[in-house]
Amino acid sequence: MGGSPSAVGGNKNLYTILAWALFPPIGSLIFLFVGKDDPDVKNNAAQAVVIHGSAFAVWIILRILTAIVLPIAILLILWDLVWFVLWLIGLVLALQAGGKRVNFPVLGPMAASYVPMVEGWAK
Repeated sequence: MGGSPSAVGGNKNLYTILAWALFPPIGSLIFLFVGKDDPDVKNNAAQAVVIHGSAFAVWIILRILTAIVLPIAILLILWDLVWFVLWLIGLVLALQAGGKRVNFPVLGPMAASYVPMVEGWAK
């Protein structure tokens, strides 16, 4: 056929799912480099890094604030639930994508401007 096969090959769907599901944002970073030869896997992993990395940064800030002011511990618990829902949405969308690019609702367009920069890390 016309093109050279991707190094990702038949694992494209699996890599897309794992980029969203496996220990975010660390798993997303791993699959950013593992899938660097496939633009869809690379894009999905980069988008997952941006979304889960941002969620992790908010979690760290809330963790520090919780250590300083105990009554806001409920915010940390609520954020854990929000992050779980983000993870679950990403997992379901990755399962439905079939190896193609995941269109994450609301946060996807906001993360889109950072995705090319993160994709550049895996050159």
